[in-house]
Amino acid sequence: MSARNRRDLENKELESLAQCLPLAAAITFQLDKASIVRLTSAYLALRNVFPPRNNCEQIEKMAMGSFLLQTLDGFVLILDASGKMMYVSETASVHLGLSQVELIGSSIFDFLHRDDEPELRYILSNTDFNCATQFATNSNDNNNQSYNNEIERMFFIRLKCVLPKRNAGIIYNGYKTISCWGYSKICHDGERIINMGLLAVGYMLTRSGITELKLSSSTFMFRARLDLNIIFVDSRVTALTGFGASSLLDTSLYQMVLLEDAHTIEKAHKILLHKNQSTTGYYRLLHRIRGYVWAQSQFCIVPMLRATVTHCIVAVTEIFSKREGDMTLAIIQLDAEKDDPGSTLGEYSNLFYKGAPSSASLYLDYNAHMLPDK
Repeated sequence: MSARNRRDLENKELESLAQCLPLAAAITFQLDKASIVRLTSAYLALRNVFPPRNNCEQIEKMAMGSFLLQTLDGFVLILDASGKMMYVSETASVHLGLSQVELIGSSIFDFLHRDDEPELRYILSNTDFNCATQFATNSNDNNNQSYNNEIERMFFIRLKCVLPKRNAGIIYNGYKTISCWGYSKICHDGERIINMGLLAVGYMLTRSGITELKLSSSTFMFRARLDLNIIFVDSRVTALTGFGASSLLDTSLYQMVLLEDAHTIEKAHKILLHKNQSTTGYYRLLHRIRGYVWAQSQFCIVPMLRATVTHCIVAVTEIFSKREGDMTLAIIQLDAEKDDPGSTLGEYSNLFYKGAPSSASLYLDYNAHMLPDK
């Protein structure tokens, strides 16, 4: 009888504990004992890293935040230093097919692509040198006081996706590429600097296939070999950059970028070849009539049909400014001044469709195990 009373008391306490969790009643009602304990542990860890604030202004911001969360084209992710997910927003299920209850309290490394694990572990453990110097300066003023700071983070990871193929968007071998932006919370307790965890918003690079996107008047699309040599470009490029579509065929994107910004393209290119999708930072794209325009590109590797290679890069580039500067900055601008911009829907590279150069196969061999199936 005492064992039965103990079980009843235990069940009652667990039910009370479940009601205290910041989850909808419909969800907490269905939780088993192990899930309640796991979610409670994660919530207590979250409160330790982000203590609650009681002022009215903060409560008002939190109420607004719940509406903002619904508008995000992504999900919120909060990790502790070991990779345990202290919080994941409900919207993760829309993009990954994994429920909020399943994710919270679990290790992100159980759902992360194994090749991305070293990068994420570094982010979760690293304390920036500049940050450490700042803490050291502050601690000289008052050694008994602790300090918090934030280090901005921007990175790409691949997470397991179990959505049906028709709803999953672009996935590779069961993983979806997520662009994460947020910050690491760093604490100095007077003796040491501690990485408390990471708060990030994960965005889908494309909700559906990148070839199905509706382009705005400030956006153009091109296809390229895996070395970023252009094989097709649509005619919007003429209105936005002044270049005729035909003049850009078999030209490398690196030739069209201001030299100082080539590293921005290179960084996104390397991420693309490893993770199959990436987004560049803002960079300066050369304009046909001297100067440049500010741009940002989104890259994706997709299967190729009726071509001599199996995959290519599809890039969507958005232009954010009018032409700036009045200097000729590259040879491509001198050559292009003689080109007829043309008015066709787009131009294809005859050279590519007759036979791709050997460099393309080298890139395919480099990353063949990561490429999507046709």
